[in-house]
Amino acid sequence: MKKAIKVISVFLSLALLLCACGKQTEPESSNNTNEENIQSEDNTQTETEKTATVRLPFNETDGINPFFAKSYENLYLVRLLYSALFSVSSSYEAEPLVADSININGKNATVTVKNGLESHGAANITPADVVYSFNMAKNSYAYSDSLKSIDSAAVSGNSVVFTSNFADSLIALKLTFPIVKENTADLQSDIPIGFGEYYFYENTLVSTNGAKPTINLTFVNTAESSSNAYKIGNTDILFNDLSDCNYTQLHGNFLPADINNMVYLGFNGSLGGLNKNIRSAIAVLLDSESIAQESYQGHAMACKAPCNPNSLMFKECGTVGISLSGDKVSAAQIIDRSGFTRYAGKALTNGAYVLSFSLIVNADNKYRVAAAYAIADTLNQAGFLIEVKPLSFADYSERIASGNYEMYISETKLDYSMDLSEFFTENGTLSSGIDIEKTAKSYFNMRSGKISYEDFYKTFVEEFPFVPIAFRTGAVFSSNNFDGDFSHFPYDLYYGVELDSVKSNV
Repeated sequence: MKKAIKVISVFLSLALLLCACGKQTEPESSNNTNEENIQSEDNTQTETEKTATVRLPFNETDGINPFFAKSYENLYLVRLLYSALFSVSSSYEAEPLVADSININGKNATVTVKNGLESHGAANITPADVVYSFNMAKNSYAYSDSLKSIDSAAVSGNSVVFTSNFADSLIALKLTFPIVKENTADLQSDIPIGFGEYYFYENTLVSTNGAKPTINLTFVNTAESSSNAYKIGNTDILFNDLSDCNYTQLHGNFLPADINNMVYLGFNGSLGGLNKNIRSAIAVLLDSESIAQESYQGHAMACKAPCNPNSLMFKECGTVGISLSGDKVSAAQIIDRSGFTRYAGKALTNGAYVLSFSLIVNADNKYRVAAAYAIADTLNQAGFLIEVKPLSFADYSERIASGNYEMYISETKLDYSMDLSEFFTENGTLSSGIDIEKTAKSYFNMRSGKISYEDFYKTFVEEFPFVPIAFRTGAVFSSNNFDGDFSHFPYDLYYGVELDSVKSNV
């Protein structure tokens, strides 16, 4: 019988990705070379051992404390070692782990903790452990953005009460931070005690109940050395978020990785020429499928809704009927009804405004630059005059922060609940240029459970405060030693790794 390793949160909550091709923070490199940090094939295991065990990358300098770790490699290992209140399915549904139940009442969510969950070397997990873990996660690199909307956690009997700054029926999808025993994770060097399928021992991962094979860890210290370790056969899995916009086909099995990064077109909505009708026309015009396949070289999923195409939310949006490949006829009708019926130079005008705009983009991100030119080409054929302006990261960031722009293209990593509150709050980090009043009301009604996601999306498409273009994907490579479907990605990278299918010469 196949046994799946249920692992790893790939979700590194980030705000607006304005930097070049996204940003992965890594610990400082040691003085050792990559070769010194990657064991050579001659010095690792025997052929029998190599093919009979799973080998995963581990950044020794980063540590295994989930509240201090920053490297992808170690954050992947977190789900093997530490369970959360809830896990997330491949369709972005919350599934209870440490939580027994959840009851949501306005801004408060009461989570009952399961009894009898013992961690390696410690007694039953308690609500106090959950509160301690929340407070650590609230200030951590990996989980702070997702928990930004949750103000506090407090023990209440055998439960924990989470208080948010808005009523949130989707809060369970935010409660995915690791649960550890109280006071075991204060320092970066700590190896916290947690409830998971494995525990950390002498640079290996050992099954808590002996039912699963020991996982060998290969030392890496950078993304480059992690890639090299896979190339020479010292690890069995390599994840690449493609933030450097460079894809290289490697040996073994390949699958696209859902990383929940939304690429979108932003507007300065205060400009009369970019009113809601013109924004809607632009949204209807755009060929998201072409941008995903050509500008992003196939490493993206076309989408015109602000939720992942793999989510149940997206299925609800499908009834609204916005074409992913673009609809020139419908867009032309919207433009015509808005009075843009004659030309002023190369762009249509309604007498008061001209459909001539600049589109700024971070010059260092070749995927987004390609998308910007594709957008400009589509709009120019429909009566717009779009000038693409690739800018340095510093100039690009300053222009958006000061409101000195007309349109921009960017990317942001959404959490598992598809939280858009940073777009729809007055001081939100992503709210530049958005008149939040109407859409924000609908959005927070949806979050509170008063209306469906479909109802919210109907309001969204009337305003299109920004236009979702695609959700970018990364890449997972796995060796031929075993098969994996990676069906729980992005929550559990190693969920689909079948240990019983590992080849052995024994």
